[in-house]
Amino acid sequence: MNTKYKAVILITSNSSDENEARYVIKDMESGEIVDDAQGYGYKSARKAYAGWAYKSRDKSRDAEKAKKEKMISKWMKENKQFIRLLDTLAFEMWKNNRWTEDKVDAKFVRNLLEEQGYGDLPFTAGELLKYWQRGPLYSKKKR
Repeated sequence: MNTKYKAVILITSNSSDENEARYVIKDMESGEIVDDAQGYGYKSARKAYAGWAYKSRDKSRDAEKAKKEKMISKWMKENKQFIRLLDTLAFEMWKNNRWTEDKVDAKFVRNLLEEQGYGDLPFTAGELLKYWQRGPLYSKKKR
C-alpha cells in the first residue's frame, strides 16, 4: 500500500444526532481529501482503501484483460473438442472422488494441452483454466 494515501476518520453527524465515524482517503503530502465516497465517507478503513484502490487502478490493464478474455473465448469456441475433453476429465475426477490425488490446475491443463498438440498458444494454461472455470453461465455469449 502506498503510504502517500491514508484512511483517516472523519466525524459526521447523522439524523439521530449521534456522531458516526466515517473514513476518507487523504493525500498525506498535500493534506487533500482524494476520496470521500461522494461526501458520505466509508464505514471502515478497509472499505475506504478498497474503494480508493478501485478508483485509482490502472484502467489500461482492464482493456488488456478484456482483449485477452476475448482471445481465450474465441480459442475455446474454435477448439470445442479440447474443452469437451477437459470437461469430461474434470467430471470423471469428481465422479470417482479422485480430487484428493488429482486436481484440475494449471499444470494439469498445460500437460493436457501438450498431449493434444497445442504447443504455442498466445495465453497461458492458467489463464485458460481461469476462464474455463467460470463456465458457460458467466460468459457473455454461449460457447
